[in-house]
Amino acid sequence: MVYRLTLVESFAFGSLISAVDPVATLAIFQAIDVDQILYMLVFGESMLNDAVSIVLTTSVHYDTCILPN
Repeated sequence: MVYRLTLVESFAFGSLISAVDPVATLAIFQAIDVDQILYMLVFGESMLNDAVSIVLTTSVHYDTCILPN
C-alpha cells in the first residue's frame, strides 16, 4: 500500500523515524558488550540524529503554524 504524503508530512515522518534506528542498535550493543569505541561512535551518530530530528520537527511545526494551507 502506498500513501501520498505532502512535503510537510514527509519531513515530519522523517524527523520522527530518524531517531529510532540508532537507539535499537545501542541497546543491542550494550547487551552484547561491544568495543567502547564502536559504541561511542554510534552514540555520537545517535545524538546527531536526535539534534536533526529536533530541528526538523521544530521547523515543520513552525512552518505549519505560521503558513496557512
